[in-house]
Amino acid sequence: MHEVSLVRSLLNQVERLCEAHGGTAVTDVEVEIGPLSGVEPLLAREAFALLVADFGWPAAELTIEEVPLMAICQSCGAEVTVESFRFECPGCGSRSLKVTRGDQFRLLNVTLETATPMEPAS
Repeated sequence: MHEVSLVRSLLNQVERLCEAHGGTAVTDVEVEIGPLSGVEPLLAREAFALLVADFGWPAAELTIEEVPLMAICQSCGAEVTVESFRFECPGCGSRSLKVTRGDQFRLLNVTLETATPMEPAS
């Protein structure tokens, strides 16, 4: 289960953000997982539950936004949702698609507790 190493890397990134912004605890970590990322959301959630206490934030929660696989047709320019990994434009039938979303496992937001109130990022 490579999700353990991916989530450990994610939590290391969150730890650096927490330190950089004077955080005392992390309450929520929001990530995006696409179907072509190679990350299984259920396993990522289990890995997070397994590892989060090691970082000192046992109450932190993981919010997963599962995004669809999206692509742009290189022939007609249509933006398409790729269903069942079938890379074919429903408009023109071209198989020349460029993936634009749904191929990543990435950090979106971190909610921190701080000793002093912070201004929300704009």
